Amino acid sequence: MSFLVVMVKEIVDNLRDRQTLFYALLFGPVLLPLILGGSLVASFKQLSIDFDEVSTLSVVNASSAPNLVDFLYSNNIDVVDAPDDIDQSVRYGDTLVVLEIPEDFSEALRNASPAPLTLHVNSADKKSSKASRRVRTILNVYEQTINSLRLQHRGIDPATFNALQVIENDVSSEGANGQLLASILPFLFIMSMVMGGYYLAIDTTAGERERQSLEPLLSLPLSRAAIVFGKYGATLAFVTLSSLLTAISVYTLFRVFPIELLNGQIRFDGATVTRAFLLASPLLFFISALLITVSAITRSTKEAQTYLGLMMIIPMAPFFVLQFLTVRSTSATMPYPMLSQYQLLESAVLGNKIPWHHIALSATGTLLGTALLLALASWLYRRERILS
Repeated sequence: MSFLVVMVKEIVDNLRDRQTLFYALLFGPVLLPLILGGSLVASFKQLSIDFDEVSTLSVVNASSAPNLVDFLYSNNIDVVDAPDDIDQSVRYGDTLVVLEIPEDFSEALRNASPAPLTLHVNSADKKSSKASRRVRTILNVYEQTINSLRLQHRGIDPATFNALQVIENDVSSEGANGQLLASILPFLFIMSMVMGGYYLAIDTTAGERERQSLEPLLSLPLSRAAIVFGKYGATLAFVTLSSLLTAISVYTLFRVFPIELLNGQIRFDGATVTRAFLLASPLLFFISALLITVSAITRSTKEAQTYLGLMMIIPMAPFFVLQFLTVRSTSATMPYPMLSQYQLLESAVLGNKIPWHHIALSATGTLLGTALLLALASWLYRRERILS
């Protein structure tokens, strides 16, 4: 049990380090979910259009198109008078969009000619662009209605011009947006694990070597394996704490997330977040071992920061790969650490059934990788080069 002495010593030392506490307890678990989750909430809100929401639309010369005004009203849009300086008002955000109806609008419709409409919009303003998309969608419906009436008036069935009727059956339960959102949870979990033990792993080897406190530690009547496992246990404690705080942050954040935008298909309730944490738990041991091993290879704090900084690409890689490539969850992918956890956590968030043998293969492969890394770290600590 001598490794516990080393473990407690490392934990106490790093509790005094503000940088370690910031990344382990604040940045990874709290700030990162807020930044990524908040940006996703904002993007989903921006892309979605609530046609049941009552809004106003500034219209120039509304009296020239009474039927159009009535149609807009039936689609929850109230028409108001447009400002005098349209360009100035739209450019500076005083008015989101302005619909300009020419004097000859009704005459063009009677002559079966294209009736011109001008929609003034500021494409640099997200609110203006969103309002414009809603108005254009409603105007397209109005146009299709008029086209059908024109054809029927001339005794032509509007369906005559519909040569094809393509029906798309999307068998996915989540869609593209849901898939992106589901992949955020494993990304947050894995990144928080890395950030939780990042600076502690650097300090336990490279930092102590620079402070010349590693040699006195190695001279104690302790086996090198006990020292490695003590440092590993301290790193594991910070990584686990960071991951737990991330789970709490994610659960809290998505209590206010507009799940209705995804038709309730994405699950971030307490049971799902707990299940995801348990599925990702083998990575706690793997990432802690990886951090300790990489830190043992390096000779200085700066070199350790460089190596571990490059290592940040590893947890990011599956996230970006799975956005562009379809890698199915199979028995062949489960033994690979991080990749298998990404797939398992995505399935958990989407509510998909996860085969037990997939969980077993993922845990076995990850823990086997952990054992290999710890064996390598122990070997590195037995070498005299660890002091140089």
